[in-house]
Amino acid sequence: MSRNSAAILLLTITFGGGAYAQDAPYLRAGNKELGMFLGSSYGVDQWRVMGGGNFAYAVNRVVMPYVEFSYFPGIGREGSRTLQDGSISSFKSTIPVSDFHGGVHLRIPSGQSPVVPYLVGAAGLIRFSEQSVDVTVRDPRGQFADIRRQETVPSETNFAVNGGAGIRWYASENIGFRVEVKVYKPVGASQSLSDPFLKVTGGIFWQF
Repeated sequence: MSRNSAAILLLTITFGGGAYAQDAPYLRAGNKELGMFLGSSYGVDQWRVMGGGNFAYAVNRVVMPYVEFSYFPGIGREGSRTLQDGSISSFKSTIPVSDFHGGVHLRIPSGQSPVVPYLVGAAGLIRFSEQSVDVTVRDPRGQFADIRRQETVPSETNFAVNGGAGIRWYASENIGFRVEVKVYKPVGASQSLSDPFLKVTGGIFWQF
């Protein structure tokens, strides 16, 4: 064995093997995780309560694929369009949203620390429910007063991507707590529904 090969092998055993030996016991490959969370979402106007759950599987101590369902009772949305007569129709409302997606958590272990930060990226389907909204029709030429009426925003199901980061705190090998921040971006939705929105959550998880 050459001197360089021996040096590489020694470094691998010292740092690589040592890192695995020092990893906390809850970061094992094959661990399954079931979680529930509550949080708040922000569309275009204010924060609102939301919730959901997820299931994850640890491929190894770092890579953890997952599936997740979230329900947002109301994501703030606003939009406008120009009508044939030149007047402008605009609305501002809250629209219920359901989200189902799959992705991966990339955990960042630090020895025996029970606090494990992670990065997250995912893609899936997001459904905007049908909703009646208050619409204002405004004539920019000033020939008539504003008209207020109700219109229906039809339901839409679109592809969406999301990404963010979070922190797990393992109280034991079987139970822990998690906080997470993610940004969602609907893809292919109508203009009034395509704006990104933010989700901030905290919850509990069980590992088995």
